[in-house]
Amino acid sequence: MIVKYNIKMQYAAWIAVATLGTVVVMTLVHLMRDVSSRNAAVRYRTELTAKALARAVEPAVLTTNKSALANAVSTIVQDEEILYIAIRDARGLLLYQPPQAQTPTELIMVKVPVTSAYAQVGTVELGIGQASALGGVMKTVLLDLGLGVLLVAAFVGGSVYVSKPVSESLLELGRYVKRVAAGESKGERLESDLTEVDEVGKTLNAVMARVEEAQGKLTRAQRELKAAQKEMDEYTYVISHDLKEPLRGIEAFSKFLSDGYRDKLDDNGRHHIDVIRQSVLRMQRLIGDLLKFSRLAQQKNPMSPVGLNSMLMHVRLNLQYALDQKKVELLVDKLPTVVCDATAMTEVFHNLISNAIKYNENPHPTVEVGCAEVANPDSGMIEYQFHVRDNGVGIKKEYFDKIFQLFQRLQRDEEGTGIGLTIVKRVVEWHGGRIWLHSEEGKGTTFFFTLPKRETTKSGTIMELPKTASKTGGPVAQTV
Repeated sequence: MIVKYNIKMQYAAWIAVATLGTVVVMTLVHLMRDVSSRNAAVRYRTELTAKALARAVEPAVLTTNKSALANAVSTIVQDEEILYIAIRDARGLLLYQPPQAQTPTELIMVKVPVTSAYAQVGTVELGIGQASALGGVMKTVLLDLGLGVLLVAAFVGGSVYVSKPVSESLLELGRYVKRVAAGESKGERLESDLTEVDEVGKTLNAVMARVEEAQGKLTRAQRELKAAQKEMDEYTYVISHDLKEPLRGIEAFSKFLSDGYRDKLDDNGRHHIDVIRQSVLRMQRLIGDLLKFSRLAQQKNPMSPVGLNSMLMHVRLNLQYALDQKKVELLVDKLPTVVCDATAMTEVFHNLISNAIKYNENPHPTVEVGCAEVANPDSGMIEYQFHVRDNGVGIKKEYFDKIFQLFQRLQRDEEGTGIGLTIVKRVVEWHGGRIWLHSEEGKGTTFFFTLPKRETTKSGTIMELPKTASKTGGPVAQTV
């Protein structure tokens, strides 16, 4: 029977290493405290020597007898670790110092007053080295550190050995996942010495089986969807063709009645004929827009760089009659060149500008088209933000969300089919942009939409540019 390793055992080994490290740290703390206590003992010993010397040199300090001071020092100071000796008078002037005395740097210094009749007549200064304090401590430190290093090496080596099955199993799991991602693991089952990795392999196999099943269903659904789309296109064409034929007859005969029999009819009769003709014309527009909408996804053209100012010149020519009829002033900023479907983007600007003209009753109607570079609030990528602004009648806030839905028309809209803005929204979204509006009744409407900032490389690849946002629009140019 093959032995299975458990990750918990590996964790136990690493915990032992961490525990050893903690023990070493605590040992060092203990040694530091031991050094402190040894230093205190050395200081105490030095203070006893200094006090004995202070009592012995009192008469010599009073008489400033340097020979007596030297004799007292040689008699009392027998500790070889006392490396600095100085005897000073009450004013701090040096009375005696052995010629071999060291400087007090890195020594434990002790100062004791020399008193006579309760008055200080001088000072004894002694400096002792720390050799005796550090000698025993360093031996302990070296011993503990050596033992600690040996134990750490032993534990780490043992942990590496014990964790070898874990690392090998995880490496095999990683290789297996890569084969799964590359689609090279069909029929393969992961076998590992590690229980947990075995379980992960089984789970991954089950997931892949479900993914393959889902891919099969998705492929079938895509085939069915394509077939349904083809049937819908054929159905739409047939329906529109069959509807257009009788509508042309109704429109022709209603025009015949209007032209040839208008004078023979009363007011109600003439009104009925006009209603018939208007309904027929509206039905024809509705069928045309439905065809355009149904073919929207199938008629996508390749993305290519398009100069928007040149595009808008063509849009202006198409709308010239409506602009002249209402005396609309169309103002266009200096617009960028964008990577887009030229035909679809022409439809966007045509619909937005056409609506701005149609729903403008201002005595001096204006329509402004502009652009700025902004950062996308979600991705941070730089994008173009376009606006089409008018000073017309405005839109009620209750229509803001509905206006982009199919067949949604404003209450005042007697001409539209409710499809134009739906087409605009679809085109903007398949280009990777967003669309929204700001409006106030009686003060006009501004439609905003965005397009990603892209460029075409020499190889023809289209790529987005993550640059800092800055204004793009130039001075406003009057094109009409």
